[in-house]
Amino acid sequence: MKSLSAKDSKKLFFNRIFGSQEVISPDTFEDISADILKKCGGLPLAIISIASLLAGQPKTKWEYVRNSLACMFEGNPTLEGMKQILDLSYRDLPHHLKTCLLYLGMYPEDYIIEKQDLVRQWTAEGFVSKLHGLDMEDVAGSYFNELINRSMIQPVDTDCNDEVLSCRIHDIMLDLIRSRSAEENFTAVIGDLQAITELHRKIRRVSLHNDGEDHSHSMASTIIKKTLSKVRSLVSFGIYLEPSFFEFKYIRVLVLYFPGYWGDSRVDLAGISGLLLLRYLKIV
Repeated sequence: MKSLSAKDSKKLFFNRIFGSQEVISPDTFEDISADILKKCGGLPLAIISIASLLAGQPKTKWEYVRNSLACMFEGNPTLEGMKQILDLSYRDLPHHLKTCLLYLGMYPEDYIIEKQDLVRQWTAEGFVSKLHGLDMEDVAGSYFNELINRSMIQPVDTDCNDEVLSCRIHDIMLDLIRSRSAEENFTAVIGDLQAITELHRKIRRVSLHNDGEDHSHSMASTIIKKTLSKVRSLVSFGIYLEPSFFEFKYIRVLVLYFPGYWGDSRVDLAGISGLLLLRYLKIV
């Protein structure tokens, strides 16, 4: 796609913040916004992310963002420059939203994530703070909505009341999330089972993605049992796990997506009854 023109960039920017371009006094934000939009280079994701960051903020915040962007890049934006803009939005998040956002790195690219599943997983993980008079899932739902409002995640399905029911993550944002997760040892996303044995750190959250190889059941069981004995959360997309896997006693969140090519094969899930700390289970 071609970059947006200066006129369309300005319209998108102000509509996202104020709902209308006409409500802005040129003497208030015009010069600052021009500098900010120059850094965004007509890229819609960059514009939306920065606009969401500035919504409802005083002029001093706008000046801070302009100065921060000035240290990054201008003119022709690069992919790295885009990531720096998104990283600026990430760093502005409160701690609880950073934690919830990083958790989304467990999901594959372009995966549609149901809000109901996500808020229950956050709750099971202990990411949600108790608020007087509110159910924990309602609080987690407010976290989800805040990430939507900040344009950190993209809405997919909505109901008749315009409530967002599912979301997906932009590929560039997902790259940033996984990079941050790796730095903080928050999650490990693994497409090759053999790669697990190369990890030399304690892993608490693991997402296994089928890399297209035909992994044997015994290899999956042996490698995972040896390396991930203290894992707290595991999401498996298309990799079959032997029943012996359920001997791991620390799992709180377990999500198993079985690939369609198993056909009529039966899967023994009896070992789940021994997972005494399990708080969230989904099998698809």
